[in-house]
Amino acid sequence: MIENLHHHNGPVEVVVRSSARQITLRLDHALRRATLVLPHRRYARQGAKLLEQRSTWLSAQWNKLPPPMPFVPDGEILLHGNLVTLRHETGRGTAQLQVGELVVPALRVEVFASRVRRALIGMAKETLASEVAHHEKALDLSARRISVRDTRSRWGSCSAAGNLNFSWRLICAPSSVLSYVAAHEVAHLREANHGPVFWAEVARTCAQTAAPRKYLRDHGPQLFAIGAEY
Repeated sequence: MIENLHHHNGPVEVVVRSSARQITLRLDHALRRATLVLPHRRYARQGAKLLEQRSTWLSAQWNKLPPPMPFVPDGEILLHGNLVTLRHETGRGTAQLQVGELVVPALRVEVFASRVRRALIGMAKETLASEVAHHEKALDLSARRISVRDTRSRWGSCSAAGNLNFSWRLICAPSSVLSYVAAHEVAHLREANHGPVFWAEVARTCAQTAAPRKYLRDHGPQLFAIGAEY
């Protein structure tokens, strides 16, 4: 087993992947850690050398990461594109969105973070189900199943079997962005590619596409910072 390495900015996960054609180094915005991919374990020394050579570049990439938004009492996160304060309420029950605040009940402060995450995932499931239903009706389509997960590379996807998968972090983006991603994936139920016919389908049910796409390009790293602890 190859031990993981460490850069002065943070951890570096070493992954051996036989399908890799070369040694690669990248920074995962979702996990906020670097990943060093080796084609074989025998390249461990060369990988460590690459990490040393690209140390300045990696530091620059790390420094570009937005500040983390941990799930802590009185901390701030994005919700529907706006900053809200997390409030801990001792007790049981469901989270409540109030003016500028997300009030999250938890019997102990130690479980507050998991309660916040659960609340956001629940809100994402409910909102995405509603948006998908809206776009399905407009396009006369029907998904087989809708899943909400903590995806690392895609905001949404559509499988060949007609299953739609979304990132729960979409609930943190403006409502128009979440709606666009829902429309995008519903349109894939008819067109698996991104050709002119596909975009025509998206336009039938979603008037604005450029602004939501730009938001995700510009603010994607900030969405991945939500819930991060370092």
